[in-house]
Parts: sequence; C-alpha cells; structure tokens
Amino acid sequence: MKRIFIITCLACFSIFFSSKASTNPANAPIDLKGKLAGSGQVRTPAIEAYLYATSVEVNFNIDLGSLNVEVINETGDTAFQKTVNAVAGGTLNINTIGWESGEYILVIMDGQGGYLEGIFLID
Repeated sequence: MKRIFIITCLACFSIFFSSKASTNPANAPIDLKGKLAGSGQVRTPAIEAYLYATSVEVNFNIDLGSLNVEVINETGDTAFQKTVNAVAGGTLNINTIGWESGEYILVIMDGQGGYLEGIFLID
C-alpha cells in the first residue's frame, strides 16, 4: 500500500513540481516535504538532503531512530533502499554514479506513518 502511495506521489510531484526539479543544480539542497512522527516541534529541520555531482547526502540533525530511506526513479523502480538508525550528526551518503538521467524521489519513512519526500534531477 505504501509503495502505491509513493509511486502516486512521484507522479504528482513530476507534474506539479517538474519546473522546480529541473532547476535543481548539483550541490543544491533537496526540498523535503512532509513530517516525521519523531521530529516534534524542533526549530532546525530534522533531516536535510543535498544533491551533489555523484551522490545524495542525507544529514540527520536530531535522533529519529529507525528510518527507511528509499530513492525511486521515474518508472517507479527502487534505485536505492536502506534502513538506517538516524542519530543527531549522522550522515547517509547515496552514491548516484551510473544512475540514468531523470527525476528521482527521495522518500524517508519512519515506523509511525510519518514521511519526508523530495524530488531531485540527475542530468
């Protein structure tokens, strides 16, 4: 069920945010939308993500416990998936070398139904 929701979100984001995604240069922040259950009322974003020339970097600013991090391509296939223990100051680097050009959606889900998602473009 979550997979269908994610694929639907990818299609919607492609339609509504395609102009934003296509202007996302390398070394730029990935705009994450949504809310994680454990993020509470913090002033600093719980998670920040950045697109670099050969990777995506996900930075955890607070302790969030176990999170599922997934990157889905334009066809709805999983390009990357990993469960991580998100601790304050931790970083997850996702190697994008060899990925096909196109739009991708980064999805970060917690175990309580919360999620963050953002689109980025690989040229």
